[in-house]
Amino acid sequence: MKLLEIIKRSIREYLIEGKDSIDLYEIARWGLEGEYEHSSCWDDTEDLEDAITCAVESFKHFLSKPYPIELGDIPDNPIIYRLVRLKDVNDLNRKKLGKSWFSNPNQINKPGFFDMLDYLKPFKTDEGVVYMIKGKTSKDNIDMKRTLWERDTQWLENEIVLVDDSDVEILSVKPLYKFD
Repeated sequence: MKLLEIIKRSIREYLIEGKDSIDLYEIARWGLEGEYEHSSCWDDTEDLEDAITCAVESFKHFLSKPYPIELGDIPDNPIIYRLVRLKDVNDLNRKKLGKSWFSNPNQINKPGFFDMLDYLKPFKTDEGVVYMIKGKTSKDNIDMKRTLWERDTQWLENEIVLVDDSDVEILSVKPLYKFD
């Protein structure tokens, strides 16, 4: 039985092709055995190798579509966006901006985007107004394994997860007027 598992994995690695894809295999395994253990890739199987194949195919989809819609051909210094609630724009902590961002500025117009971000509704409260931060970071500052998994599990959010949230050049901070 163990030999069969080794053969199945070897065939899958061969079919996945290339160093980057083997890294995708490891990212899939890391998530399925860790913080993303409730992935829908387990819905139709109890076999780890089958679940890994499911995750890798999903990751490949995200990597095949161009940035900023998905994760293909990310520029060296990608533009990213984040929503925050502030009483005043001067309250923004520029040294700790948060690690969860998104890449597509039009994502906020998609039905369902705010379903997972209901803490931002309504857009104006006694605690402040929702602002959209536009920033630029290094491609190397993107935590790709978490970004791939967040895209897979929370696809409407179009998430980019950062390694270091203080390593973002702020380009603009503007109030977001929506549903007020």
